[in-house]
Amino acid sequence: MIELIETDGYRRQTLREIGQALAIEPAHILYYFGSREELLQQTIEFWDAQSFQDLLDPHHDSGLDLFVAAVRRNCEAPGMGHLFLSFAADAIDPTHSAHAFFKRRVKQIHADLSQAVRQEQEQGRISLNIDSALTARQLMALADGLQLQSLISLKESAIDDLARSVDRLRSRTV
Repeated sequence: MIELIETDGYRRQTLREIGQALAIEPAHILYYFGSREELLQQTIEFWDAQSFQDLLDPHHDSGLDLFVAAVRRNCEAPGMGHLFLSFAADAIDPTHSAHAFFKRRVKQIHADLSQAVRQEQEQGRISLNIDSALTARQLMALADGLQLQSLISLKESAIDDLARSVDRLRSRTV
């Protein structure tokens, strides 16, 4: 199914095409998920939850490094990245089925990144003059923009650009 999304975007697949990709009847999708949109939303939520499990690795010594690794994971799966960013844009509408999920997710990532910046400030890795909440919003915006660019054309530099921004943030120690 993700390969379909990668080649055609997420709006073009019919329930029949998704069923064929999953080797199940479209009626089974409706039975278990209620709609095509619900299947896609559950796919996003599973991917997101799995990211935390996959990224729990002793190599990530900070929350900022974990954030870069999570963005790398998304960029390495362009079909999921496309689905995720498209759904996030649609979920701006408060009536969208994924609105609450994305609202919680944004709030949680902002809190986690703010905490990661404060932690590195306490360790002397980031200047105390840096506003952790503002920096968290900026890193989130940068990551979203870079992921979008990587889906359009600039595949080679998204992760490097994000990692360099985190390194630059760390080099502002005072």
